[in-house]
Amino acid sequence: METTTEDGTRKRGFRLEPWPTAIVLFFTVVFVVNAIFVRLSLDSWTGVVTDKAYDKGLAYNQVLKAQQEQDAMGWRVTLDDGALKVGSEAPLLLTVLDRQGSPLVGANVEGTLVRPVQQGYDRDFVMKEIAPGRYKTGLMVPLSGVWELRVRVSGTGGEYRLARRIQVSASVQGG
Repeated sequence: METTTEDGTRKRGFRLEPWPTAIVLFFTVVFVVNAIFVRLSLDSWTGVVTDKAYDKGLAYNQVLKAQQEQDAMGWRVTLDDGALKVGSEAPLLLTVLDRQGSPLVGANVEGTLVRPVQQGYDRDFVMKEIAPGRYKTGLMVPLSGVWELRVRVSGTGGEYRLARRIQVSASVQGG
C-alpha cells in the first residue's frame, strides 16, 4: 500500500509479505507443538527405573565374577510363582538344594518384588522355612503386568541371588 505525502513523494506503508509470514508462522507452530510434546512426555514418563545405572555399568565385571562364583556353588533354586494374582495374597514358594541335592536348611531368604516400569510399587518380603529346603511367603501384587522377583538366599556355603521376570494377570472373579 502506497500513499502520497504533501511533497509529492510516495511513501510505502507496512505490508506483510505472504512468504516470509508463512515461514515464520510455520516455525512458530512447529516450536509450539514440540514444546507441548516435550511437556507431555515429561509429565507421563514411566520408563525403566534403575538406580545408579552408571555405577552398575562400571561394576559389570564384578557382576560376572559373582555369577561364576554362584554357579560354582552348585545350588539348585526353584521358584514357584504360578499362584500370584492381582489384588489377592497368594503363596510364593522357593526350593533350595545344595550341590549334593540335599535341602538347604536354615537359610535366610529375603527378596523384593519390583515393578520395573513404575516407581512406588516395590514390595520387600522375607520367606519362612516350611519344610527342609522349602521356603514360603504370601505376596499381594497390586497391578497386573510385568514384575521382577529378586530373591537372595544366604546359607552355609555362600549366597545365591535369583532374578526372574514374571507376568502377573488380574484375578478372575466368580469362577
